[in-house]
Amino acid sequence: MHLSTEKSVRGRPREFDYDEVMDRAITLFRQRGFGATSISDLVDATALTRGSLYKAFKDKKSIYAAAFERYTARGHERIQAIMRSAGSGRERVARLLAYYLEQSTGETGRLGCLVVATGLEASVLEPDVAQLFEQALKRLERSLSELIKAGIEDKSIPDDLNAKAAARSLLCFLQGMRVVGKSDVHREQLNKGVVEMAMKMLG
Repeated sequence: MHLSTEKSVRGRPREFDYDEVMDRAITLFRQRGFGATSISDLVDATALTRGSLYKAFKDKKSIYAAAFERYTARGHERIQAIMRSAGSGRERVARLLAYYLEQSTGETGRLGCLVVATGLEASVLEPDVAQLFEQALKRLERSLSELIKAGIEDKSIPDDLNAKAAARSLLCFLQGMRVVGKSDVHREQLNKGVVEMAMKMLG
């Protein structure tokens, strides 16, 4: 790994490529979750020494929080790109669902979603870590609601639809799809037909 001149999150010079280390930590946490991942696992996955990890991060929770922030920030950027894209509100909702379908299949689907992994452990995580999950869900639900309202305004979605309820229903669908994507048995059953059925909720 090359040396970095950036400062670490704790104020010390970094002696590693932060983005590369975070991406390796994200992959590990997606596979195992927070509880089943040890510092030794992170040492192996990141190819850093225990000392180097502790110089940059206070503890495992700090590594997890940083990994979660990077993971969700990248996902949010992709969602925002879809929201800014051309087309009706309905078309953009369909585009967003298609993006989640893509993320739920193949190797990406097998790795799983870090947001879902956090949600599954929320009851046993420290409150500030569990709160990251709640914030991520609220942000996605808000994005869905904005697209649905745009569809109502441009007449691509019926104006009698309850946008809030529809957004919450699609939120549950998307998170459920990411869970199914972890299953070797069911992952290959995810296809465009599943998205088409979900779109019927919009009338």
